[in-house]
Amino acid sequence: MSWESRARKKYEQNSVFECLAKLAETLDPTTLPFSEDELRTLAKRIRAAFLGSERPTQRLERYKAHLARMHGAERVFEVAQRLEEINNAIENERR
Repeated sequence: MSWESRARKKYEQNSVFECLAKLAETLDPTTLPFSEDELRTLAKRIRAAFLGSERPTQRLERYKAHLARMHGAERVFEVAQRLEEINNAIENERR
């Protein structure tokens, strides 16, 4: 793996962790029905879809549907929407 690929991967990883940290400031993670892995995966997939092509967006939609079957669509929509807003804010801060 090239140094550029490693740097990009680290950047995206840091973005996901920052997004989850900001989510924890607004929503108490212990009140969410998701496990830590589910929340992290949701944040990663939202980040991938945010950067944008059709395939990551489709993966995100399938994962949200999976979570909705387990935890309820309303709660998944609320958290996903908040994560998307945080991603937008992070990118706006970095520009």
